[in-house]
Amino acid sequence: MMAEVCPYCRAPIVPDEPQVVCAGCGTKHHSDCYEENRGCTIFGCSCAPAEEPKLSVTAPELVAVTAPGATPVVTPSATPPPPRPQGSAQTSVDELRQISNDIVPSMFGSFADSGNMPQPEHVIPPGEPKKRTTYILLGALLGAFGAHSFYAGYKKKGGMQLAVTLLTLGFAAPMSWMWAIIDICTISQDSRGVQFES
Repeated sequence: MMAEVCPYCRAPIVPDEPQVVCAGCGTKHHSDCYEENRGCTIFGCSCAPAEEPKLSVTAPELVAVTAPGATPVVTPSATPPPPRPQGSAQTSVDELRQISNDIVPSMFGSFADSGNMPQPEHVIPPGEPKKRTTYILLGALLGAFGAHSFYAGYKKKGGMQLAVTLLTLGFAAPMSWMWAIIDICTISQDSRGVQFES
């Protein structure tokens, strides 16, 4: 005959050790396990312990936790927080900006006070625009090898056009060349977004 198993600790219940029989479902528990769980372990039993209250954290508490040396402050709340009154959406946006500035360090400094993110101090100039005539000539004459794509800075596309031509030993060169003709008819800027110069 097999011994009964305590549903809390999954250990067998020996007849001579202290045990408790649940009044709701009749399941045997070790008396220590029943006391530790504060009731029956079986889900849905009327003698099971009540649910623990849910934790809620407000934005000011979250900001307080992120401060150096602060101790976490979390208050249990059995009821959900009250809804915000109408017209307080801007306050919540400001709170979120403050939290993001406290939690996530920004490369460009804090932008909680300003409505938008500041531009970086030094911007790399885009450089001189590429010549559209050169792009068209390279596409028409050497488009099967991706020369026009390399010229415009589209290195991945140029590599694919070159690979199609070379790996097929030139048999797919007409296909790469047609691809180049479509490129020179539709593309009007280089990979940096700078318009071609006519």
